[in-house]
Amino acid sequence: MFSGEYLSSKKHHPLDFLQRIEDEWGSYMPETIKERIYLLKTEFKFMDMFLSIQSFTDKPNMLTVTQKVHALFQDSAFDVSKIYQNLNRLTSLLQNKIRVTKMEIRASYSFFSEISLQQLSEKSGVDNSEFVMKFINGVVENVSELAEMDDLCSREIQEVLKELKLLKSLVGFLSNRWYAEPQSVRTFFGHVLFVAGSAAMVVWLYIPSYDNNRDHDLVPGEMNFLLSYLVRMRIKPVNPCIRKIYVDVLQALKWTMQSELSLNIQNVYVAEIEAGFVEILIHNLEEIRSISTLSRIEFLNHQMATLVEMLKFLRASLIHLPKLGLEFHLKDIDTISIDVGLLVYSLYDSEEQEEEVNQTLFRDMPKSIQHIKEVIFLVSRKAFQSNLPRVHGLGCVDFLLNNLKEFQDRYSDSHYSFVKSQLQVIQKELEGLQPFLEDVTEEWYNKHERLQHCAALLNGKAYEVEYIVDSFIKKEVPEWCLVRWLFDIIKEVILIKEEVTKIRKKELLKFDFVLNDTLDTTPAHISSESINTPRITDEEVVGFEDVMEKLREQLIRGTKQLDVISVVGMPGLGKTTVANKLYSDELVVSRFDIRAKCCVSQAYSRRSVLLSILRDAIGESPTLTKLPTDVLADQLRKSLLWKRYLILVDDIWEASVWDDLRCCFHDSNNGSRIILTTQHADVAENAKSVSDPLHLRILNDDESWKLLKQKVFGEESCSVILSNVGQEIANKCRGLPLSIVLVAGMLTKMEKSEKCWKQVAMNLCTNVLSNSKAIIEQSYQNLPYHLKPCFLYFGVFLEDKEINISILTWLWISEGFIKSRDDKSLEDIAEGYLENLIGRNLVMVAKWGSGGKVKTCRIHDLLLYFCKEIAREKNLLLRMRRDQNVNTSSSIYSHKQLVQRRMSINSQVVDLVKWSSLVGTVRCREDRNKGSFSIVQFSHIYFRFLKVLNLELIVIDSFPTELVYLRYFAARTSQKSITSSIVNLRNLETLIVKPMGGKLILPLTLLKMVKLRHLQIYSKAHFSTLNAADELLENSKFDNLITLSSPTFCCVRDAELMLRTPNLRKLRCSFVGWGYPSHVMSSLTRLETLSIKMDSCGSSPSNFPPNLKKLTLSNFTMHWLQSSIAMLPNLQVLKLVAVFFSKAEWEVTSDKFHQLKVLKVVDCPCFKKWNVSDNAFPCLEHLVLRRCRYLEAIPSRFGDITSLITIEVKSCKESLVESAMVIKEIQVEEMQNYDFKVFINK
Repeated sequence: MFSGEYLSSKKHHPLDFLQRIEDEWGSYMPETIKERIYLLKTEFKFMDMFLSIQSFTDKPNMLTVTQKVHALFQDSAFDVSKIYQNLNRLTSLLQNKIRVTKMEIRASYSFFSEISLQQLSEKSGVDNSEFVMKFINGVVENVSELAEMDDLCSREIQEVLKELKLLKSLVGFLSNRWYAEPQSVRTFFGHVLFVAGSAAMVVWLYIPSYDNNRDHDLVPGEMNFLLSYLVRMRIKPVNPCIRKIYVDVLQALKWTMQSELSLNIQNVYVAEIEAGFVEILIHNLEEIRSISTLSRIEFLNHQMATLVEMLKFLRASLIHLPKLGLEFHLKDIDTISIDVGLLVYSLYDSEEQEEEVNQTLFRDMPKSIQHIKEVIFLVSRKAFQSNLPRVHGLGCVDFLLNNLKEFQDRYSDSHYSFVKSQLQVIQKELEGLQPFLEDVTEEWYNKHERLQHCAALLNGKAYEVEYIVDSFIKKEVPEWCLVRWLFDIIKEVILIKEEVTKIRKKELLKFDFVLNDTLDTTPAHISSESINTPRITDEEVVGFEDVMEKLREQLIRGTKQLDVISVVGMPGLGKTTVANKLYSDELVVSRFDIRAKCCVSQAYSRRSVLLSILRDAIGESPTLTKLPTDVLADQLRKSLLWKRYLILVDDIWEASVWDDLRCCFHDSNNGSRIILTTQHADVAENAKSVSDPLHLRILNDDESWKLLKQKVFGEESCSVILSNVGQEIANKCRGLPLSIVLVAGMLTKMEKSEKCWKQVAMNLCTNVLSNSKAIIEQSYQNLPYHLKPCFLYFGVFLEDKEINISILTWLWISEGFIKSRDDKSLEDIAEGYLENLIGRNLVMVAKWGSGGKVKTCRIHDLLLYFCKEIAREKNLLLRMRRDQNVNTSSSIYSHKQLVQRRMSINSQVVDLVKWSSLVGTVRCREDRNKGSFSIVQFSHIYFRFLKVLNLELIVIDSFPTELVYLRYFAARTSQKSITSSIVNLRNLETLIVKPMGGKLILPLTLLKMVKLRHLQIYSKAHFSTLNAADELLENSKFDNLITLSSPTFCCVRDAELMLRTPNLRKLRCSFVGWGYPSHVMSSLTRLETLSIKMDSCGSSPSNFPPNLKKLTLSNFTMHWLQSSIAMLPNLQVLKLVAVFFSKAEWEVTSDKFHQLKVLKVVDCPCFKKWNVSDNAFPCLEHLVLRRCRYLEAIPSRFGDITSLITIEVKSCKESLVESAMVIKEIQVEEMQNYDFKVFINK
């Protein structure tokens, strides 16, 4: 804060020169000179403040010294301008001049002199609240800096600073409230200027800001006395004169508000301003209770304690109330705050003054408290509700009902008896509404907005009840508030139930009427997760046949030079689809020795790109991630050297990215190729080597209609009526494939009538880019209620990230997005939801699993941006970047009541700690540049309502054990074992851990975690001393466990753990040092996917689970296996890894493997001859042979299998490759199987 008087008369200020010197020297400035300049700047700031104080106090005895300070400013400006000539001497000279001047000021300054606030209030600027606020801010800032230099007086200075900050809050509360400030306000502002200025002068004049030796005439006790006197007699309301200033200004504001003449606070920080005044009231109330001995204070002590509790709760709620909600309650909040303020100040009166106190305040205190409670409750509940997600999953009520049952069981204390009875009422009402919530997924409900709104309201109530239950346990919210809250929720749930019943009766009558006309063709209840979902197939390239042919020619023929083939086009045009089709083209695959691909995207990381290419080029290796980036680049270059390679580099945004990568791709003049896709023509031109970039065109009208028709009808025909309106819709998509497939997704899910399609056509605009955004919005709005949160959840993932389907569905379940049903597992329901989103073309299939199911998926960038934006708007997800500096106490981001907010953090550890107890989900996403990072002692980070903690790339040193609501946890760990306290996570359903050391010991307490559904360890896992767990095993039963991966069993006793998992569906395990546990395996009647690794090939299994669909065997002996697995009735996928074939021969007789669709044989050196009889493998679709280096040929029987679609061969003998091509000739020419393909990877 500079003196306005001085600055108006002088062009330059010494501070400007000093700052310029610092800027010009930068890091080259010696530390001693840097310290001197810092001290000089501090001195000039205080001298500036001194001149400001004198401008509005007019002390006659200070006139001479004030003139000297003005002169010192003028001389200093001249000296500082020459400081370059002799920096050391001039800074020392300035310090001495300032020191002498300060001594003169101190000798003349009268700290206790009385001033006329009446006269002070008439000075120019005193009525300007902005001026007063800036002044007191400057005092607080400068005094804080100076206090750091002196430890002897730090306690007194901190006390002064605390009081000044409270005064600043009061200034903020009273600012801009009047059309014209009354005298009491001007008097208050003058008082603030006087006490703030006095504090600044005491600290400045009594603390030496330079010279290591304290002045001998300065006694620390003298300054402490002055500061204590200032706080006690000039700031605190203990002094009747000072108290009168505060009371008068509050009385004036109260009268103005009652007269409807006051202005509402016009400030974006209105919540902080209101909370600041409440903080003053709390401070004064607590002070009165601690220091007062008055009888009436003791009499009111209990009520005052209640008042403090309420005010603290109000303060916490105010900070997080949305602006609209705050404006609605602002007058009530101000009214009660002012009344409490007047009451508080009156309590400072002595016994003698008691007669003058307004006795009404004391008589009416209980009534006032009741009114305050009412307002605080409304404000706090509004604050909580405003931070809830506005898009809900249907599983929220399931979670709540589970928690309520646990609460009833765990807390039998009589203290909770009333609460338990109220919760039982809520529980009963919600259980009665469960059938309604199950029906919300049905198709006809999607058209009834009011019923969907009721479902949303119920889920909101579930969030609130969950918070109330936790608050009762934690005792962080006043009990009176929670009791009132429960009463209101009961009323509201009953009203919702009545409305649902009324609407359903009315609508069901209509539905039954329609149903009777369609009973022969339409089932009564069709879930929207599967209705009208066409068979999901690979993306077809429609309209770009000429482009594909041209690019194919460039890839397999043309120049021998390394050629970069660039595909350029706007978002949504199909660049990635075209590039991927070429990359997987049969002719292209057989042309190259090495193929690899990567996606760059906007957030480019050289390391991530190199790792992605290397993994495709040379295979997965744990050592790769440990190598420096430059070493990775060199290894890639060496791996590709002299090989004919094809590299797909997708989605480059800047030319510099290609410049950074091109050194890895050596030109061996052998026909190697690079496919590059980009939105930017300059990127393609920069990367050009031989071929010109291909600018992908938009589709013409006929091609647009062809694509739309194919997506909507598949192989079915389209009526003439729909054809006409369909072509209109296709034309309005303006040739953009993304828009076309999104519209097709909508049309697929709606009635195929002219009326419905015309409505879609009418809503489409004609601008390409704005149309694509509008179509995404329309597609989202057209989603059923239960699919909206599932779709928006994609916003937590990175651009171009391939998302594992199992992980995605487990996350959805843990988030409460999936509503349970008796006839289906949660996982199957979630997969149905995903199929629906894929069927609507909102989600793309990235990879297919060998069993014909989707393995990974991805989402288009435009859709991803939409998900991020809408998820943020709907309070579903808060995303934080590593570099985002957020004030977690701000009204936008922080609240202990943000219990269900989901947060995706790309962040350092320090940022995570800031967010303790705020959110319902934390997902730490991949940092493309840093890889993984560590969290130490995670147990100290306490996120109260956390349900999902996804730290999949984070290395933790300790496991969370206090997160009782946690349902999903994934992390890496540097520890060798999981703590036994993990059992405290009683609601945990999914546990995924990747040990960095390779092995992990699991605690026996895991056997008590009966809700666990998925236990996945990415390495060898051993249970600790399982032989000692007889009693624990007897009492444990993992009825809910579905996935178990990857335990290592060392004895039969270990393996018998699986006898306790009757519903296990997926198992990956290994056996060490003993035989195969046939009696255990045969008991797993629901197991569908099994992967087993033996430590040797000497084992002889006799039984496998009877309902297996997918089986992977490693290190087994085939002639002992075949009789067990060949006749498995449901086996569809068989993968044999490092299997030993007796006499190096595999004989498959007739009628074996009669349901098998996929056969993979990998890394089998003891496999030379293969005989297959007729009628074996009758349903086989895909045959994969990798690194079977001694196998002579593929049996000719495969040429007769009519179901066969592909054969893939990698690193096998040339004779085997030739036999594969003979089979292709038979399949295509004789069997007329024109879709049959052979992929040869060298």
